[in-house]
Amino acid sequence: MKSRFALFVCMILGIQGFASIAQAKTPDDTFYFKQWYLQQIRAEEAWEKTTGSKQVVVAVIDTAVDIDHEDLRGNIWTNPNEVAGNGIDDDGNGFIDDIHGWNFVDDSAELRPNAEDRQEAFVHGTLVASLIGAEGNNSRGIAGVAWHVSIMPLVGLDASGSGSTVDVANAVNYAVLHGADIINLSIEGHLRDPLLDEAIAFARSRGVLTVAAAGNSAYLFGSNLDEMPVYPACLAKEGFYGVISVSGTDQADAQAPYANYGSCVDLSAPGTDFFGARPPVIDDSGAYLEPGYAGGYSGTSLAAPLVSGVAALLKSAHPSWGATELRNHLLSHSAPLQDSALGAGRLDAALALADIVPGSIKESLELRASMPGQPTRIQLWADAEILEFAPFGPEDMRGARAAFTDMDGDGSPEIIAVPATGSAGDWALYGRDGQEIRRGIIGMPLKNGAVAAGVRNGFVLADPNGGMAWGYDRSFAETVFYPFGKTYAGGMDMLGVSDAAAFVPSNGTGHLAITDAAGNLLVNVFPFGTAATGRWSLARMTIQSTGFLVMSGPLGSLRLDDKKLGKDGWIQATLDDLATYPFLTSSGFFTEDPLFRRYDTWPH
Repeated sequence: MKSRFALFVCMILGIQGFASIAQAKTPDDTFYFKQWYLQQIRAEEAWEKTTGSKQVVVAVIDTAVDIDHEDLRGNIWTNPNEVAGNGIDDDGNGFIDDIHGWNFVDDSAELRPNAEDRQEAFVHGTLVASLIGAEGNNSRGIAGVAWHVSIMPLVGLDASGSGSTVDVANAVNYAVLHGADIINLSIEGHLRDPLLDEAIAFARSRGVLTVAAAGNSAYLFGSNLDEMPVYPACLAKEGFYGVISVSGTDQADAQAPYANYGSCVDLSAPGTDFFGARPPVIDDSGAYLEPGYAGGYSGTSLAAPLVSGVAALLKSAHPSWGATELRNHLLSHSAPLQDSALGAGRLDAALALADIVPGSIKESLELRASMPGQPTRIQLWADAEILEFAPFGPEDMRGARAAFTDMDGDGSPEIIAVPATGSAGDWALYGRDGQEIRRGIIGMPLKNGAVAAGVRNGFVLADPNGGMAWGYDRSFAETVFYPFGKTYAGGMDMLGVSDAAAFVPSNGTGHLAITDAAGNLLVNVFPFGTAATGRWSLARMTIQSTGFLVMSGPLGSLRLDDKKLGKDGWIQATLDDLATYPFLTSSGFFTEDPLFRRYDTWPH
């Protein structure tokens, strides 16, 4: 029996009725007029600053989530290191085919609710996920607080709404190790488990914010958490855990009748009369037995995801912020309440985003390129679109490698593309809009394809099978240079890092050279010592908002904060590090689409 202590969802069913509120500016979602709670937290003003980013990952640890729901499927997280449906644990994390998350109750990759098991909490996980991140302004359904976000569904409770601290703790650990920025826990239990405490402390240590519901009470005016604490919400009293505990308010900003209160509570948010997405039930003929949207839900379970959603907006505006910054900012930028037992105040999205200048937030982009042997295409993945173009003509089959750069220093990226195979050294530069800016050709044949790196005000191309590199500045003046000297032609790996080009030899000493576009040496070091020889490679790894350059070879892997390149401080990088955190290489990294590899992200 894996259960240690029981946990339950904190949602109340069956309350009906909605306020109709006029809006001066609204998204076009069909049922937005029923979402009074979004006007209450002033989401519209916040959306003028940012509607979120799919680079922000929010883990929803709850009952099963309908990942195919029309209003959620575009915002469901995908494990970049797992190949769908092959029955193999591709990323070596112990979970087979965890493409979109994991079901810790059934120990399976099945995240969807079972329509044959429609118990009380059948809708709960889907509803919570939709409040955080239903696709906004898409002419259907509802709007989530964050229109653009990546929801990581992790099943920790069954359809009855109950579960064990063991499963939830395992889900928390999974979320942290797979890149979650925020964890939503709309659950409560009256017994404290050190196992779950440890998992949440681990989240805090990695900069991950945990948002927990303060729980509901059978008593008319809620329960005093100082007398009857619930967990994990009351971990908020101990700053070590970095938890935001959320209680519920009504439309008059008063304590919701069921909502718990006391010194455990950090913040309150609307928690009554919710309308949201739920799993539709469809018969064999395609007729809807139960709809995909419904109302009448209340509970601190639903107040908490509003906080998680605003935290996601805030994270998109401040990518470097971790749990401490997000928590402190949300609490200090809340609307005051008369009742001090409801925390610092009521969630206020507009106030939380007030310091953001509209248009100042850099969008998050991902650059992909096709594999050889099929039509060569570049894909630019943005929060609300996928832009695809053919850099070398529609008939080219050489595949491509690509990188972001900022040639003109305006903060908007350009894309440099080179062929992945063949001897022709042609290159093409495109703008953010997919329009060609310039193309050229290297003045000598390549052995088999090229690699590219974006550097400050330019880009660098290199022959991965030789020893030459070509740098181009913003005027497109070309500089030919040899990172390891003119006599070396044994192949090399190159990767853009900190607006410079990093090189290591494919065969030779463990030499790391970092240059600018003119070939000037910025860093010239031997992280493994001058006697180490063999085959070397580079990767750029992201842990939360910190970038690391990783150099690997016969003596293992070392990583260093990319802001400290060339200085002391290299530390061991384990295989677990590389399997757990997103990383990039010069030859790309596989995606959920086997025909494309991921080459770069923006901003750098």
